Amino acid sequence: MPRLLPALPFWLHLLIELPASVNFFLNPSEQLSSPAPQAHAIIEQYAVLLFVSSLIALIFALRPIDRTSRSVAAALSVYHLAPLVRAGSRIVEGSGDYGKGLGGPIVHLIVHLLCFGALLGAFMSNTRANESAKMGHRM
Repeated sequence: MPRLLPALPFWLHLLIELPASVNFFLNPSEQLSSPAPQAHAIIEQYAVLLFVSSLIALIFALRPIDRTSRSVAAALSVYHLAPLVRAGSRIVEGSGDYGKGLGGPIVHLIVHLLCFGALLGAFMSNTRANESAKMGHRM
């Protein structure tokens, strides 16, 4: 079992996105203010994709961190940009009343910022480690 700290960004993604995926799948009507019936299928499909990203995070949380793990961390970090921007725009627009069931836009902003930063940090840890190793060999 890999050490917890290097795998923490994957566990964090799993912790945040698994409940969200289940909620989106079971309660598609609650995700939009006034959804058309056709929107349910799209929201449910999104829920499945989010669930799959959680499974991917679980797989990489349970294996040693390597180049592939860091690449997957980078890919997962990109996902968190969209909810981060959406939460930020809801805060700026003052439309924070809708969607308080999962904590509202401020909580979403903080949570997705943490996930984004942790996953991006996991990706960049390879670069820093390689640079340190190269500098050590030159001395």
